[in-house]
Amino acid sequence: MQNGSSQSDETEPPSEDPSRSIIGLFPTSKKAHEAGLAVLAAGSPYWVYPYDGQYALVVKREEESRLKNEVRIYRLRNRFWPAVSAELAEKKISASPTWAFLIVLAAVFYLQGSFPNLDELGMNSSIDVKDRGSWWRIVTATTLHADLGHLVGNLFGLGLFGYFAARYLGNGLAWAGILITAALANLTNVLLHWDHAFNSLGASTAVFGALGLVTGFPIGSYLQTGNKINRRQWVIPLAGGIMLLAWLGSGNYPTDVAGHLWSFLYGVILASLVANFEIHSHLQKFAQRLLLFLTWITLSVSWTFALLSSG
Repeated sequence: MQNGSSQSDETEPPSEDPSRSIIGLFPTSKKAHEAGLAVLAAGSPYWVYPYDGQYALVVKREEESRLKNEVRIYRLRNRFWPAVSAELAEKKISASPTWAFLIVLAAVFYLQGSFPNLDELGMNSSIDVKDRGSWWRIVTATTLHADLGHLVGNLFGLGLFGYFAARYLGNGLAWAGILITAALANLTNVLLHWDHAFNSLGASTAVFGALGLVTGFPIGSYLQTGNKINRRQWVIPLAGGIMLLAWLGSGNYPTDVAGHLWSFLYGVILASLVANFEIHSHLQKFAQRLLLFLTWITLSVSWTFALLSSG
């Protein structure tokens, strides 16, 4: 056994020694000795014993109350140290869904060159949604782009943030979340411009929705566990998002800054809720695949309605 940080010959279990009291149980010897530092700082010795599958921090019985309070204060002051990063839902995950979405965006952009009316059929439009009930536009708009620079910026952003969102949430939940946040951002713009014309297109809302998911997951993990957020988990995504926002703002089509902000906010909220309630950890592979399938179905059905509306 150990008395402070030095070896002791004590072998008698603490529960059988009337002169000593247990003031805390810890999962490891290291944790018990870390708490014992508070006892030493208070000028008293301590002992650590293996006890009932854990490690007991033991002090003199007459000092039990005072030292228990010292340990409590120590643990409160150091509850965020060492900093613990939010665990990824899956350390290894297929990048195939990410590549598939990027390929679809590139293919749709190619088709825009051959069929210019795709812009008219699929872009987000407050007038069309309001007067014609063209709900599908809040989805189809995320697959259209104004020019090559617009497309390249979104491919880069969605490839980066979409993949990392999938590592946190799993492919199905992440891509479903990305589409939902983008659609909600487009719908919010429609509602805010209900009385006048407003048009938008581009996967930028999806990019910033993915960025929101990446940023929001550590926040939800903190709310759930109390572990301090690793700075790189929010500084790096935000820095990348700011640079991407500047890049996307240089295209020929007016930049929908409000849409970017809305989708980012929705992404943060959604990922925070997922992490806080550990939804991602309860989804089996089948559920993840089903969500991914439903995401593709939503895109397909939305474009089917868009193309049928032209007739």
